[in-house]
Amino acid sequence: MRKKAALVLFLALLCYILGLVTAFYFPIPAHVGAVLTKLLQGKIRPFVVKRNFNETISYVTDRKAGPTLDGNVTYLGQYADRASYGLITVQVPQHHPAGSPIDASAIKKVESIPYPEFLKFLQDQSAKPLVIWIHGYRLSFPVSTAYCAEIARDLDIDANVLTFDWASNESVLGYSRDLLQIPQSTKHLVDLLETINNDVKPAKIIIIAHSLGCRLVCLALQQLYENPNTRHLKLDHVILLAPNVDREEFNQNFKSGLQASVNRLTIYVASDDNVLLLGKLLYNVDSIGLPEQFSPDTNLDEIQTFLYYEKQIPGKIDLVDVSFSKKDFLRKHRLFLERPVLEDLFWLIHGDYPAAKRHLLRYKGTKNPTNYWVIPP
Repeated sequence: MRKKAALVLFLALLCYILGLVTAFYFPIPAHVGAVLTKLLQGKIRPFVVKRNFNETISYVTDRKAGPTLDGNVTYLGQYADRASYGLITVQVPQHHPAGSPIDASAIKKVESIPYPEFLKFLQDQSAKPLVIWIHGYRLSFPVSTAYCAEIARDLDIDANVLTFDWASNESVLGYSRDLLQIPQSTKHLVDLLETINNDVKPAKIIIIAHSLGCRLVCLALQQLYENPNTRHLKLDHVILLAPNVDREEFNQNFKSGLQASVNRLTIYVASDDNVLLLGKLLYNVDSIGLPEQFSPDTNLDEIQTFLYYEKQIPGKIDLVDVSFSKKDFLRKHRLFLERPVLEDLFWLIHGDYPAAKRHLLRYKGTKNPTNYWVIPP
């Protein structure tokens, strides 16, 4: 019993020391991190933000406005053909575990504001990085807002956070309708990015998009690239989480916009993302969030996908594999709620750490090292 307790204490101390070393930007051998991760799985204290979170998040939505509820504006799952602007006040108590759902009571106020006031709100915080969250299919305005607030709170970064809430129809069976909605909502995202680039000019522009929202981002960047007046627009970082973007469409229509407009691109993928696999079966969408040649015998087929991306967008992309995360049907697809992904996003955005300096394992299955990384189990 004493030997076991001493071993646990020794491993905890070693983990702590290695964490300090990592914080000072020194590399750690990948195999050491993998062994520690396996030994301590399930025994590491939850990642927490040690401060009360009282922040205001801005929003842009093209949904139709609903009735006022308890003094808060609401929005429906219908397209309004125009953008509305507003502010969301969020309060989360101290020591809330990362990845734990934010209670509805944390959203204290949702208010609509005129466009000039919205623009001034962004301009007043232009010294900070601007993080834009874009949700995936079928989410309602309250759920998308809660996810954005959760990401803003869990990442604990000194940034201005904005949610672009496109008019999803809020139905599990409404994938086709949401797919048709994406091109209509694209014009509002294009206008927003033009405004941010020309009139706000924040320290950095970072987009975090999930699932079908990634297609919206790709469409917007391609439109900006094809317009001579906006071709100069640059984004510091685009992060695609479980992107539901068809591979052929990506290759033919989107790669030039991403290549020209984005300084850095990070894509999180999983070979066993059941939602994307179901989309491939039902709608014939060969998503870039899945391996190019999926095999149930291995979780490392993403390397084929990466080599494909590397040819399309050379020198700008990191691929991060989250296949080792053992989650249920939906949680694997909503990987932005998982602690390992949140921690990686924190180091990626907070310190702008390259993948080689984060807690990732590098794939070495090819002669030349690639920017294909694995979040260890």
